Amino acid sequence: MNSIRETFVNNLKYYRKQKGISQEKLSYAVEKSIAYVNQIENKISWPQPEMVDKIAVALGIPSSALFEEHGCPENKKAQFEDKFGKSLEEELLSRIEKDVKDVCKLV
Repeated sequence: MNSIRETFVNNLKYYRKQKGISQEKLSYAVEKSIAYVNQIENKISWPQPEMVDKIAVALGIPSSALFEEHGCPENKKAQFEDKFGKSLEEELLSRIEKDVKDVCKLV
């Protein structure tokens, strides 16, 4: 499962790219430097609550959307892998092994 920071950053990048907004345009909209936006997206800095609200307004989304675990495909993928990844991999390997053995018996 993603941490709240990972979830936030994944959603921020996703919605920013969905809206076609560069880091530069976002930085201008929230009245911060490009370096600041880059630091947030690289998990170096963590925005204050007021800045989260400004970012959300600039992206045209509710602030809560930035914290939604199911918000963007990267978060959904991470949750799926956490929940099913290992068991699915083990199941597939087991089935392949069984199928290979069955084929070898026929040959």
